[in-house]
Amino acid sequence: MRILTSIFWFCAIVLGVTLVISYLSVYVHPGRFWIPAFFGLYFVPLVVVNALFLLGALVKRSSIAWAPFLALLPTLLFVELFVRWGARNEAGSGLSIKIATYNVCNFQGYGKKPREEAMKEIDRLLRQEDVEIVCMQEFYCIDTGKIAQFFPSYPYRYFSSKKGQKSYRGNLIFSRYPIERSGALTFEGSHRNCIYADFTVQGRAFRVYTTHLESNNISLNAIADRMRRYQEVPDEFLQVHRRIREAFRIRAQQVESISEHLKTVAQPFILCGDFNDTPVSYTYNRLQEGLTDSFRHVGNGFGATFRYLWPSLRIDYVLYNQHFTAITHTTVPAPYSDHYPVITELIIL
Repeated sequence: MRILTSIFWFCAIVLGVTLVISYLSVYVHPGRFWIPAFFGLYFVPLVVVNALFLLGALVKRSSIAWAPFLALLPTLLFVELFVRWGARNEAGSGLSIKIATYNVCNFQGYGKKPREEAMKEIDRLLRQEDVEIVCMQEFYCIDTGKIAQFFPSYPYRYFSSKKGQKSYRGNLIFSRYPIERSGALTFEGSHRNCIYADFTVQGRAFRVYTTHLESNNISLNAIADRMRRYQEVPDEFLQVHRRIREAFRIRAQQVESISEHLKTVAQPFILCGDFNDTPVSYTYNRLQEGLTDSFRHVGNGFGATFRYLWPSLRIDYVLYNQHFTAITHTTVPAPYSDHYPVITELIIL
């Protein structure tokens, strides 16, 4: 009995410490020290497990309850990053812009739909939601000349492709409004980028950025499948932490590149996309400096944007500077990708 008590104490303290370390992921640059970023990735599971240990300690009337209790206290500062209660759709006067960010996962046809059918379904969804500007990540088209065929509601588009390249995979901005200027920020050592487009609507000029930051480069589904087939731990599983550490480092560099560029922009702008990181991360904390997160402003319920491991993963965001205010924020449970589209209506102040 004493051994079990000792094990319980040990686990409670270790879990409490790991949760405390996860808080540091918001402030510590992963390129300098990556351990906090790793635990930050598992922030929600760590909160749940610590809460269970606290409950168990209270039931057992164990004095170790202090460890999970103290570790959980700071979570009160992070709760609204993942879930908000009470819709706060605000009224506003001025030019309204409805924008969506959506990682479409190469239109791989979730729900056993052919790629082209998935494109048409997504176009129909966007029209139903009356979205005016669409930012897509992991957009894929084997023939860019056919884009207009699948998204006829959005005659204006920008994507950064090499000259003479027929197919395209990456970020893309669709719009009902003409694009006046456009450009791309390239990331050293990566095929990913951040693109932007400038608009003037009813005399109001603004810019829209979209990006898809470095992923963790692991497939849990593929690892599980190989373990079932070969009854052994595949090399991928053994390399998971190395890959995650490298992704943290690269993503941090990409974040710094975007942040430095945004400092030079005086006009109203919106930054959205798939950041591949949760709100408890250096990535999110750095990019939202001086900006407003539409979910935290007017969101309601769970903010998760990734279909799997729901509701713990919110990795797609709409951020904007002081020239905007959000009046609605919706995460649509659409079945066409492994991500959900995030749709926000903004007023230019």
